[in-house]
Amino acid sequence: MDEDEEEASDEFRPPYMSFQTFWSFINYMADKPLPPRIDRTLMLSKSGSDQAGLASALCAFGLTDTKGTVQPALTALVAMGPEEHKVALGNLVREYYSAPMQLSAKNGTTGELNEVFLNSYSGMGASDTRRKAITFFLHAARTAGIALSPHFPSTRAGAGGPGTSKPRRSPGKRKPSTPPSGDQSQAPRNGSGHTQTVALNSGGTVTLIYDVNLFEMDETDEAYVLGLVKSLRAYRPAGRTNGEGAEGGAS
Repeated sequence: MDEDEEEASDEFRPPYMSFQTFWSFINYMADKPLPPRIDRTLMLSKSGSDQAGLASALCAFGLTDTKGTVQPALTALVAMGPEEHKVALGNLVREYYSAPMQLSAKNGTTGELNEVFLNSYSGMGASDTRRKAITFFLHAARTAGIALSPHFPSTRAGAGGPGTSKPRRSPGKRKPSTPPSGDQSQAPRNGSGHTQTVALNSGGTVTLIYDVNLFEMDETDEAYVLGLVKSLRAYRPAGRTNGEGAEGGAS
């Protein structure tokens, strides 16, 4: 490997996985004796993409090498208590995200933060990847108790991204549905339009309700609607004379 390749391999590439998944794994490792190597057999409960993301993130922060071998930084991290974890996380954020932190100190905006990630780190060309990497950074900094620019995006608890959650829609009351009995026509939903009902040979009825403006319809819709109307109009139950098989009208 030449010098250029070594420099490229040492370049920090911001993780763009869920920060919650990353931090939960660190806490998981802190509860058990640390093995000499972190591999995917320790991540069997994770999806394939999360396994790859964890391996990449651990390597990016110098906690493992490219082969997953545990580095002194990870050994020291998992040996700390919960509060010390936050301090260590803060140190990682300040060390690896120096450009975003400098922007934060100047009360930078969301647009500037996006530009910093695009211009300061490789692999951030895709907007979705960049958005996820920024989300990871924001969660990491705020979990560590680092105050950020008030103009940076807000974050939600958990694995969510910047922004606020959508308000839940309250369910409306359902109107009871009553099937038609006999040759009855149903009123259109908005109180205007037309209905057409036919009685079937075997009992029951079929009702067509249509509320359309023929002048605004395209040819396909017009042909479809008129075809339905003609079909009902042409239906003749057995034993009925012409004109006795359908009921309907404008409402």
